[in-house]
Amino acid sequence: MDNQLFDAQFLRKLEYLKLVSRRLHRGERRGDHETYKKGTSLEFVDYRSYQSGDDFRYIDWNIYNRLDRLLVKLFTAEEDLTLHILLDNSRSMEFGDPSKIDYARRTAAALGYIGLANLDRVGVTTFTDHLGDGLPPHRSRKHIFSLFDYLSHMACGGETDFNRSLENFALRSKRAGLCIVITDLLDPGGFEPGLKALLYRGNDVVLIQILDEEEIEPKLSGAYRLIDSENGSRERVTVDAALLAIYQSKVEQFFREIEDFTLSHGIEYLRTSNHIPIEDLVLKYLRQGMHLH
Repeated sequence: MDNQLFDAQFLRKLEYLKLVSRRLHRGERRGDHETYKKGTSLEFVDYRSYQSGDDFRYIDWNIYNRLDRLLVKLFTAEEDLTLHILLDNSRSMEFGDPSKIDYARRTAAALGYIGLANLDRVGVTTFTDHLGDGLPPHRSRKHIFSLFDYLSHMACGGETDFNRSLENFALRSKRAGLCIVITDLLDPGGFEPGLKALLYRGNDVVLIQILDEEEIEPKLSGAYRLIDSENGSRERVTVDAALLAIYQSKVEQFFREIEDFTLSHGIEYLRTSNHIPIEDLVLKYLRQGMHLH
């Protein structure tokens, strides 16, 4: 993979975007990469009452002379955002045309490019039933080449253990930030504990679910032998209208469960088909959310 995945015009559009995190981070309110500190930046924003231990240099002595009150000046200070991209590369992600993994790596590349263009720290970690080696977070435009190279050589394989992988990542991650999880979410073990673990460690979370059209609405009829792409288990089925109706009902219930959970836990959730152009996903649909502007 190289930047030829995206034409120059698309890359220029990405450079006008930025990723933001709105959760509390290390005791400070973060949003649009700003946090409130005392006198360490260029832009004054507010006053607060003097507290024991405050630096005298930031007391507004003009107000003290007029009102006999000790007030400390507050300023905004820029902080770099840490973007953690968690990318599912289990065997089920090979399915589809284009494959879900190709769509996922292009999505990761676009989002990583946005972060690095804004000098955020960006890292990528793959997962199956365990975490991959990953690319640690770095903040440098030169890191774009390492990011694209890492994604281009990433292969699929193994079964999925979504919850264990995300729980292990939450435990080992040293820096909270914005976690973007890209996955088909096809794990019979569920998804709630893993996402909760990321939230518990103080991360903002965006969940991008990528599915093939055949997984959403299969167009099958007749006798088939279904083979699980991850564990190899086999099942003979006869597909008719009644079975497709049951399948569709189960899929819709699954989507509702994800929507209800993510909404109640403050997680941004976007479900997409691998047939949606990446440009539309990033420039249109993700920009409608809270974390890409």
